[in-house]
Amino acid sequence: MSAQRRSGSSQVHPERLNFRSLLLTNPNYFGNVKQSPFKAVVSMSGNTTYEELACIGFRPQQNLLNAVVYIKLPYGFLGGICSAGSQEYIRFYASYDGGKTWVDLGLASFTAFDIPETPGKPFQNLEYAVTLPFDPPRKLCFLNNLVLVRGILSWDVPPPPNDPTFTPVWGNTHNTTIEVAPVQLIVLEQALADLAVKPVAKLTEAIDITQTVKTAPPKALSLAELQQLYAGKNVPPHRYALAALNRALNETPDERLQAADFGGPTQLFGVTFDVTQATAALASATGDTFYEQLECVGLNESSYTLEAIIRIKQPNGYNGGPCTTGSQEYVSFWADLDGSGAFATCLGTASVAVYDNVHIPKDGLEYAVTLPTSLFAFQQVCTAGPKLIPIRAILSWQVPPPCSNPNYVPVWGNRDETLICLPPGPAVQPGVQSAWFDTVGSMSVTKINNISGLADGTSATVGFTAVQSPFGGEVTITGYLYPASNLSAGALPLKYRISVSSDGGVTWTALNDTFTVSRELIPWSGIPVPLPDVTQNVDLSGITAGYYTYQADWITGPGDALINVAGNVLAKWQTAGKPNGLWQIKMDVYEPSTSTFFPAVNTATILLDNVAPSVSINITSGGGSCGDFFVGDKISGNYSVSDLHFYYLSLELLPAAGGTFTAPVPLPLYWTDPGASTFGSTGTWTLDTTGLPPCGYVVVLNAWDRTIVNSGYIGNYNQAPVGFCLKTKS
Repeated sequence: MSAQRRSGSSQVHPERLNFRSLLLTNPNYFGNVKQSPFKAVVSMSGNTTYEELACIGFRPQQNLLNAVVYIKLPYGFLGGICSAGSQEYIRFYASYDGGKTWVDLGLASFTAFDIPETPGKPFQNLEYAVTLPFDPPRKLCFLNNLVLVRGILSWDVPPPPNDPTFTPVWGNTHNTTIEVAPVQLIVLEQALADLAVKPVAKLTEAIDITQTVKTAPPKALSLAELQQLYAGKNVPPHRYALAALNRALNETPDERLQAADFGGPTQLFGVTFDVTQATAALASATGDTFYEQLECVGLNESSYTLEAIIRIKQPNGYNGGPCTTGSQEYVSFWADLDGSGAFATCLGTASVAVYDNVHIPKDGLEYAVTLPTSLFAFQQVCTAGPKLIPIRAILSWQVPPPCSNPNYVPVWGNRDETLICLPPGPAVQPGVQSAWFDTVGSMSVTKINNISGLADGTSATVGFTAVQSPFGGEVTITGYLYPASNLSAGALPLKYRISVSSDGGVTWTALNDTFTVSRELIPWSGIPVPLPDVTQNVDLSGITAGYYTYQADWITGPGDALINVAGNVLAKWQTAGKPNGLWQIKMDVYEPSTSTFFPAVNTATILLDNVAPSVSINITSGGGSCGDFFVGDKISGNYSVSDLHFYYLSLELLPAAGGTFTAPVPLPLYWTDPGASTFGSTGTWTLDTTGLPPCGYVVVLNAWDRTIVNSGYIGNYNQAPVGFCLKTKS
């Protein structure tokens, strides 16, 4: 394929530079669209020259899918850090039947830019991560619950929905298998069904089988039980006894160690094995990846979390199955903030629980770990150039890597290094309390036009795609305050006030909606501990009246836990009943240790639209609406849909027994189609009733607008029905 020189030594394929225009002239220009009526001009698909979807993992405890994409060249992304760049889209699918059928889970994306090469150094892959909520059905711990997951990466154009076999032009498909965490609460009736047990009448009379019951807590296996479990399975003692050996070698020794009557290793560990050989294996650790391997590390630009993907390779060796506590895979992260190559800044440790699984496929299972970070404090304005940070991650099974040692070599695990690029944003000013919004209505503020208040692009958190979308319902607002109080050390929390204005900032009203946030404490050891949910209410009196309490703690270090608020939620604004139109949002901060108020330095602007489409439909032929017709008749009518932000409309026949709709303007009709507009559409329709059985029927007009509703999906919805009776001719 030919290439075209772009800038300096950069060369970009003309098919990439002109990609969008080529698709507009011929959607099947590259021959990658199956059964397309358009003839291919060139044959190209699955090209990973510029980007590649490398890993997909699952974090079972939080029900999150994580994917990591390699950006492999410094050019080809439609502009530098001060431009709009280009979008990398990943659509996710899940299969519960071994790949026979697939469920579309939604879309995620991130922005990629041209990043100049460092003079004298070869270009190093940039790694980006995306996250998508995924809540698969959970089962009892002894039931196999593996799920196939597929991700399709496509540059510049999203993969079409509900097409798991789609092959992108620029991008690739990655398949993996994930393990779902066991259920902790289950309806008794469902538990019996999972066991294929049909309850007898006496049982259902005596016990309410619709009640929810707790499952048994997972069991921690002793060394003796592990030794018995792995007998004949070639799992060495320095694997299953690693944690016990590490404690014996590195923590306070047993006071009986040199007593005359001490029974040696058998008394210390409860089992007999060659301790000399096992401790020698620990002393000569080289990072064994037989059981697990760290494969990808990326930055999620929406949440500033570091996300790492771990591949589990063997059916045994993880200290028990899903009915046990299993074992922990730890990943510690370091940043090279000064460019010295020393990776002196430890960012913390994350972990995920893993288990034995005899059903593991040959390619293994992919797990994910996620570490919230305060890397947003190092972002800079785009005119300062891209902010690149080398990251080192070390995977270690059962023993957390010491944060004081970025050169640590684990017994079981490995090291991975990558380069991340922070998205451009306002720089943190020393001595100034910084506060900024990350998302509004699940959309990154960078994807909301600050003039029109409309959003475009893929949601940062949920999986929908906005199309010049206003907002409505519950608008979730997320963001950061930095530096934050050291809550885990007992410091007073920061306070913040979020205010809104519908008159261009002349007057402001502080939000006072009550909402709940989930939190977790992440110790330096890396195992997250759920904290009680917090109900957020504003202070009702004093100098902070109208202010919420900031619940996050970004200060972390040895012995100092980080406190993370799920989704970085700052407020949930109930907009129902508020006037439609432009609204500005701002955030002020109060710092209690110095009794200082910091006024808002940035704002977000959104357009509210809580009005559903106005719809009507009529039958104009024969007996009209609610009239009688005969099988074989062609029934005609008209429809009307109006909305300030119309999206699309469709017609359906209920019950769905057949029939064919035709219309001068093809239906379903989108706002971008000929004959429609952003304000809606009016038209006529015809239903051919040939072959329909005699019955009473309803023709339903469905209509949606483009509003982001409740920060979770697209479309205020409305419908209008019209009925008729279909008879046979006598």
